[in-house]
Amino acid sequence: MAIRLNIFGSAGVSPALPLLLQAIAFWPVWRWYAARINDSSDDAWGWVALLTAAILLLRFRSESNAQSAQPNLLLPALLTLAYAVGFMFVSPLPRALLAMTAIGATISVYCFRAKFQLSFCGLLLLSLPLMASMQFYLGYPLRSTVTAMAAPMLQLGGLAVVPEGACLNWSGRVISVDAPCSGVKMLWTGMFLCFTLACWFRLNWLRTIVATVFSVAAILLGNLIRAVALFYLEADLLPLPERFSNAAHSAVGVMMFLLTAIAIAWLTTRIQAISEKAESAETAQSLAILSANPLRNSAPQR
Repeated sequence: MAIRLNIFGSAGVSPALPLLLQAIAFWPVWRWYAARINDSSDDAWGWVALLTAAILLLRFRSESNAQSAQPNLLLPALLTLAYAVGFMFVSPLPRALLAMTAIGATISVYCFRAKFQLSFCGLLLLSLPLMASMQFYLGYPLRSTVTAMAAPMLQLGGLAVVPEGACLNWSGRVISVDAPCSGVKMLWTGMFLCFTLACWFRLNWLRTIVATVFSVAAILLGNLIRAVALFYLEADLLPLPERFSNAAHSAVGVMMFLLTAIAIAWLTTRIQAISEKAESAETAQSLAILSANPLRNSAPQR
């Protein structure tokens, strides 16, 4: 008895098989992951994203079990092939990003019944030990961008502030935007919230991109407002007792983080509501077309 197995489109392929093959193929990534976790260069934030992704998988497990459509594994196969081809030419971090994307694409096919669930793949990417690399590559650009945008806002308030790299010069007094205030952690957290909500609402890749763009804009705006507020505190323009200065600094950061998170949640839910309204209108239009042509749709085709 011959057994036919078509990995690019067969309902008989168990999800465990391609995931197992990918896990074996990506073993250098797991070794690098363990090394990065053990050397304490990264915070353990990735575990939060990984646990969230696992919870979302449990939520959609019933749909995965009931899936009857033929899974198309072409995209996961191409991503795995790209990992293999570029293995000798890229550093471990890009390899890990590509490996996680390939695994996310495989899970998208089986669990989400989608060619590519961008939000879930985003959570898998955030599960990697990225914080140290994000601080290295994005820390200074974010800080210099904040100072370049904060200076004109402060000038509107009558302050002769000039941006100097990651610092603000006010009448010879230099106030720096240090690494903890770069906004990297806020960026990671905002993306985590955006991807979690987008995955929970099952937004498609296009709507997830829209939610991501708006979320990044909200994060940058929140970080900018935080930098402006902290400038007034650091420059003693809002005199506070010394015992309250550190508490005020932390309070400003927490408040802006909460406002940014609320903005991201509101934007994502609005996109989901618009998506549902568009799908309902599309369904109603299809039903109207079918009801308007009952004989034509029921006539036998030759």
